[in-house]
Amino acid sequence: ALIVVTVLTLSCSAPSTASDDIVARVNGKEIKTAELEKQFQNRVNSAEQPPAPEEIEGLKLQLLGQLINDHILLEMASKGGLTASDAEIDVKFNEFKGQYTEEQFQNVLKQQKMNPEEIRAELRKSLTIEKLINKEITSKISVSDAEIKSFYEKNKDSFNLPESYRIAHVLVTPVADPDVHNGKNDDAKSPEEARQKAARLLDDVQGGMDFAAAARDYSEDPTSGPNGGDLNFQPLQSIENIDPKLAQAVQRLKVGETAPQVIETRFGFHVVKLLEKDAGGQKDLADPRVQAQVRQVIFNNKDQTLKAAFSESIRNKAAVTNFFADRILQKAGKTP
Repeated sequence: ALIVVTVLTLSCSAPSTASDDIVARVNGKEIKTAELEKQFQNRVNSAEQPPAPEEIEGLKLQLLGQLINDHILLEMASKGGLTASDAEIDVKFNEFKGQYTEEQFQNVLKQQKMNPEEIRAELRKSLTIEKLINKEITSKISVSDAEIKSFYEKNKDSFNLPESYRIAHVLVTPVADPDVHNGKNDDAKSPEEARQKAARLLDDVQGGMDFAAAARDYSEDPTSGPNGGDLNFQPLQSIENIDPKLAQAVQRLKVGETAPQVIETRFGFHVVKLLEKDAGGQKDLADPRVQAQVRQVIFNNKDQTLKAAFSESIRNKAAVTNFFADRILQKAGKTP
């Protein structure tokens, strides 16, 4: 009974206070309201639609939790000499800026309400945290042959696969998209322009242009374009779900062939190449692709678990006061 009373007394003690321009304190360092508001505005600016009024405090609380974790991680990285250098930031900044023309880059800055130095600061933060995570977690993860065998035996049925096709495509969309960032920053802006661009690319590929290079430079598919247009292995049903015309064209191709015509779907105009074909059936663990897939699944599971544990562990050791959370409770009349 004494223990219960003591716990209740401690939990009901008055919360720490701070001025309104401070939302949290982490190991003696303050997180300002302005910093949280900036993160909130960045999230709102990048969202498809703004949060509803009743969602705003919850979103800010979530963002503040991330800021608190970031402060802890950055402090730990600094003590370990892992802070990203100016040279490393220069490389990342140039990679980021290189995705755009100068006009597009200025538009990005305007949309995000940021200047180049603020982008560099964000890159420094993310790269520093990445270096810490790689040192403390990623570099320590190993996957044994025994783990791979065990996982395969438990999930053997999931490797009994249908016939599948590994295809690559160059996609040209019929509408302007400011977020298209292929190698040439080339974006068709109308159905007719898209049709002509796709036809021109098909001619170029048939004339000897490397298909992967064409996809990297001109494809308007942000997912597959950077990977040379590679869509990986897809069962025929998945290709039919994209468009039956695409499935019919793929079935007629031999491995290494490019479809002789541009294929039009609801997504736009496709130049398509068949890279590989797999007859399907039960895949054995001796298949290098099966081993690689299983290894990656196990690695990802370990990585996710260790990152969550690491985050909780370092937070346990930190002195954290979340004033913003206290204020939310006070407003609701729930503070004891």
